[in-house]
Parts: sequence; C-alpha cells; structure tokens
Amino acid sequence: MSLGASKSLLNEANRELFARWEETRASWRDAKSFDFDKEYLAGLPQAVATATRVIEELDVVLSKLHADCD
Repeated sequence: MSLGASKSLLNEANRELFARWEETRASWRDAKSFDFDKEYLAGLPQAVATATRVIEELDVVLSKLHADCD
C-alpha cells in the first residue's frame, strides 16, 4: 500500500467515524456521551491532521530515496 493510499484511508475513516458519531449523538445526549466525545474524539481531528502531514513528509523522503537509488 502506498503512503498516498494510506493517507486517503485515514482521512476517509476519520470522516466516516465523525459521520457515525453525529448519528449516534442524535439519540445519545447525556453526560456520558459528552465525556466520550471529550475523552476520545475531541483531539482526533488534530491528530489526523498531524498524521496526514507526517505521511506527506514521508512520501517526499521516500520519493527522494527511490530517485537516489535509480
């Protein structure tokens, strides 16, 4: 699997997770749901954005490595 594909899968999984979470929140709106959101989901978009940037940086490094080896 290429890094580009990995990045796409990560972003798609993130979108799917938050779409499902919105559906769930429609029927689960108590203190525990807010705790779950805060504990597990609030920081996730930033973590995914960071991971995406790192994947892009790795892709550049790997491309340079491949070019140097050819």
